[in-house]
Amino acid sequence: MRLRMSRDTAAQSPFRRLYQAWQVLLPSLLICACGVASNLTLIGSGPLGTVALERLASRGTTAKYGTAQTFQATHPAHLPTALVSRLLAGLAISGVDRPGSATAPETYPLFSSEEIDFLAPLIANALANAQPDQRVRFTMHDDGLQTQGTLYLHKRTVQFSLSHYRSSATDGQPKPAGFALSFNPPEAWVHTDTPQSWMIIEPEQPRVAVSVDALNQLPALSLAPADKKPVTEETPSSAAPDSGQSRVQQQLQSTKDVVVKQAEELQKLKAELESVRRQLAEKESASSKARPKLTPRKPTATP
Repeated sequence: MRLRMSRDTAAQSPFRRLYQAWQVLLPSLLICACGVASNLTLIGSGPLGTVALERLASRGTTAKYGTAQTFQATHPAHLPTALVSRLLAGLAISGVDRPGSATAPETYPLFSSEEIDFLAPLIANALANAQPDQRVRFTMHDDGLQTQGTLYLHKRTVQFSLSHYRSSATDGQPKPAGFALSFNPPEAWVHTDTPQSWMIIEPEQPRVAVSVDALNQLPALSLAPADKKPVTEETPSSAAPDSGQSRVQQQLQSTKDVVVKQAEELQKLKAELESVRRQLAEKESASSKARPKLTPRKPTATP
């Protein structure tokens, strides 16, 4: 009996030590979680996702990264919502595996028109309220998949990076390294921009730099109704209804022009007819006045 009790005590001791260790670690984990959460300041949220400001403190000097990693942004930055929309609409991603796609690499818009309408005003508001040690973090949700990234303004260049692209909650680690970001038109793309030193801690994240001055010179944004279509993809089927609709509109316009012209001619004929009637009435009135009056003759007496 004593041997059995000693065995039970020996079997329970590892679980008891684990339970006691968990009681010690739990408060520390909660404190760390609260500290991480305090780095985010929510700007806005909706059914499509959220936009927040993320504060980045100095990471200090470590053996892994060498020099101190500091973050500096040109914030607050007042960018119009239309300019932010033009930025989001020009972003494209390549390296995406699509079922049934061609073997050649294709480039797709990063955001749909609906997502741009949601993100643009929130990002513009976030940049206007950001501090030099903050960047904008966005998270988008689509059919249970998550797209997440950050952006900030450094001098006259917008730095945009992507940490998740349509990844599910079941994915262990995001795989953005196989993706590549680009911007259209290419003249606004800053290829020679040097990232800040702290960005070497996120080397796997695809990023792109866009010139604000070049964005200001681009034409106004005109979003296409189709979403998630490749940039290089042509849609002749969608062009056919447009051309047919334009032909119908041209026919309607020509018919309208003919009706208007006929109405004008009819109005002219009515005016001419009224003038002829007036002239005839005037002639009859003049002829009746010029006609002499006949006096009756007196009868002559017969002898």
